[in-house]
Order: sequence, then C-alpha cells, then structure tokens
Amino acid sequence: MESLQLSAWGDESMREVGGISHYLLGVVVAEDSRCDELRERMRELHTRGPKLHWRDLEGAEQARVIASIAAFDAYHVVVVGAPVNPRKQERARALCIQRMLWELERQGVTRLTLESRGRSLDGADMRTVERMRGAQSLGRSLRVFHALPSGEPMLWVADQTLGAYGESIANRSQFFEPIRSATTIVDIRL
Repeated sequence: MESLQLSAWGDESMREVGGISHYLLGVVVAEDSRCDELRERMRELHTRGPKLHWRDLEGAEQARVIASIAAFDAYHVVVVGAPVNPRKQERARALCIQRMLWELERQGVTRLTLESRGRSLDGADMRTVERMRGAQSLGRSLRVFHALPSGEPMLWVADQTLGAYGESIANRSQFFEPIRSATTIVDIRL
C-alpha cells in the first residue's frame, strides 16, 4: 500500500481591517497524487496574467473559483498575524512561517512550496526554517521550497483562499463560506 504524501502550497497577503494591518499566510494541503485534477481546473479558470490572482477577478469569477476549490479534496490553513507594523512586515512573515511550519509538521505534511518573492526574500524564509531546525523546533521531515506562481497552479489555490478570507474579515463578501469548514484559522499576536 502506498503511503499518503501530503504537500502544501502557500501564499501571503496583507489586509487592513478596522485600521489594523493583518499579515496572512495561507496554504492549501492535499495529497500529492490527487493534485493534477485541481491544477487542471485552475488552469481552465485562468484567463489572464501570470497567475490566477484574486484581485484580478470579478465577483462571479471569484465565486466560480471558490466553488471549484471547495469541491476538491483538500484543506487550508491560514495563519493571521496582527497587528503588523508595515515597516516590519518581514518579521511578521517570519513569525507566521514559524507557526505555519509547526502546524504543517504536526499534520504530517512533508513538503511546503511557498510562492517565490525573489532570491533575497526566499533566502530570508530559508533562514527562518534553518533557525527553527537549529533550535530543534522543526524536524527534517518537512522540506521547504519556493516556486514561481506562473508554473504552479496550486499556489493559485492559496492565493484564492487568502483573497476570500481577507474579504470575509473585512465583511466585504461571503466568498469564504464554501471553504470555511475546510479551513483552520490560527491567530497570532505580533
């Protein structure tokens, strides 16, 4: 019997709600062998730009994308860090990554792919990972990578989840409802 291989794909977002900045780090978690179907569906829904980006979609398109995501056998984790000092966004990211890695390792995820933000910022993420390993707060079973969103539609799923969640915390839409029950929200105080 083949063992279950869980992977996660993640993206980030910033939202201001009630005058408070929130850093959002979200992932979609799915069994590796079942992701090609969702990748293909995301490609079908993608009509412009290098990736399927929440902010580029209209309401009906957003609803269609979220319905497709809700129909797929996956779950989501969103770490919300607040309040964020806009000049310390990288600190917020590092703290959210630490919590996300802890959550994913605890759930048996063996691979996390984050959307690439360029060599320097990707390096900062990897230093966060290595600091956790050095402190023995993260084992070696969870591997962390970066990828360009233009080549990995699973990163689009994380973007869509964060877009829908961000709208919901700002009380601007109900798009998050179809995936709410498949999403774990973790709040951390920064």
